[in-house]
Amino acid sequence: SDRRHLHKPPELSFEEYQTTEFLCRELEAAGIEDIRRPVKTGVVAVIHGVYPGKTVAIRADIDALPIQEKNELEFCSVNDGVMHACGHDFHTAAVFGAALLLQERKEELQGTVKILFQPAEESSHGAETVLETGVFSDVTAIFGLHTAAYLPVGTLGIRAGSVMAAVDRFELNITGTGCHGGHPDE
Repeated sequence: SDRRHLHKPPELSFEEYQTTEFLCRELEAAGIEDIRRPVKTGVVAVIHGVYPGKTVAIRADIDALPIQEKNELEFCSVNDGVMHACGHDFHTAAVFGAALLLQERKEELQGTVKILFQPAEESSHGAETVLETGVFSDVTAIFGLHTAAYLPVGTLGIRAGSVMAAVDRFELNITGTGCHGGHPDE
């Protein structure tokens, strides 16, 4: 139900105000007392374990894409021209669920878990903006997830190190002779 709720009002990068308010309200209702908003949209919920230990983070992206959703589902996007086409509603709901489970078990937790609901993944500047605040300066590892349609249902794909760690852009200039599209070899 949370995923469907998040799917319905999708918001573009750095415009995730409703999503941010929903997350803050629900995290607070779950008893999480340390909720931070280091940038204008997005949330960091901090769950402090009872025992000493390292600080780790779990990350979910919360923004949507500028794509028109065309279906008749009851939870279809209500924002014209914007939809969660990349699964960020799922990422957010899954990490929100992890936050609830960690909060329920904080009496067993060693260390601290910072849960980042990151804005603006699609614009490629969200992570950079959050990191510049210093809120993760004490974090030793960050864990994230992404949907993978190429994996069979029920399968998890994991590996050590960075995976899908950046959105990069590059420019390519090609110098050559013009030709007809039907004869590129010429």
